[in-house]
Amino acid sequence: MPLNKEALIRYRVINRCLVDSKYVSKARLIRACEEALDIAPIGERTIDQDIHDMREDTRLGFHAPIKHSREKNGYYYEDPDYSIDKIPLNEEELDALSFASTMLEQYKHIDLFTTFTGAVQKIVDAVNIRRMLKAESSYPFIQFDSVPEMKGSEYLIEIIEAIRDKHVLEFRHRRFDSDKSYRHIVHPYLLKEYRYRWYLIGLHNDLQEIRTYGLDRISDITVNREIQFKESDFDPEDYFRYTIGISGTYQEPEKIILKFTKFQSKYVITQPIHESQEIVEETETHVLVSLFVSSTYELISRILGWGADVEVMEPETLRERMKEVVERMKGFYRMKNED
Repeated sequence: MPLNKEALIRYRVINRCLVDSKYVSKARLIRACEEALDIAPIGERTIDQDIHDMREDTRLGFHAPIKHSREKNGYYYEDPDYSIDKIPLNEEELDALSFASTMLEQYKHIDLFTTFTGAVQKIVDAVNIRRMLKAESSYPFIQFDSVPEMKGSEYLIEIIEAIRDKHVLEFRHRRFDSDKSYRHIVHPYLLKEYRYRWYLIGLHNDLQEIRTYGLDRISDITVNREIQFKESDFDPEDYFRYTIGISGTYQEPEKIILKFTKFQSKYVITQPIHESQEIVEETETHVLVSLFVSSTYELISRILGWGADVEVMEPETLRERMKEVVERMKGFYRMKNED
């Protein structure tokens, strides 16, 4: 059952009474809560439940050492230094957690995250206690990029377990350029997310090559226990070191020079394309940027995305590829009377 604001306020009032006085009667706790909430009457059973929750409710995480003395007819903290205010986080850290919990909300539809729902909820509840008492909203002035539902995420847990336990996977996969799906037997090594899509990278059992498979095009996935998992020296950092995007490759990278307009260069400089990026030349009209990467499909797509704000200077082979693409694009926009 979700926590409500009145309950949270009662917890704080009870805590303050126990901190300020050695022994506090139930009648005094009731009066203090009624005054704070301007509500009457508050029953004894409500206070009894509040004390129980402060002691036992794992969502709150207080674990308050509240004891009752028959001799003094009152409640007290067994640890005189205890207070629910003494959360080992400062305001800045709580603010950061609150911000993070808002981001996590975007991914709640992904099956993998349901595994961590309990742990995340404990954090969110603890942060919400302070947020609710201050009557603050949850960052209404920040808008995140909308995260679409990731098709294929239902296989994440199964694939993670296979990678961890070193099990061979068998599944059907359909390429984007084909209407048919084919059966693959793969030794899984890595899960990688790129632009809201998940990919599996592994060794194809028959071809003995590292291949990449989009989870959104996978189906009928099972564990093949008849084939022994093949260990590999596959290193994700090396595999993707000289590439942009998901097209990992062992092909030799090359030096690429891009000429950006002065305006576009500001974005590229503040958000580098690749870790190898360096500024070669800067003038009043343009900036030359060098990269040491492979000429993958993703790189060409990025370059096309900048339109007329970029020109490929080197190597000549990449310039020719870009010219071919641009010529095809020009054909799409010819005047009707030119046909």
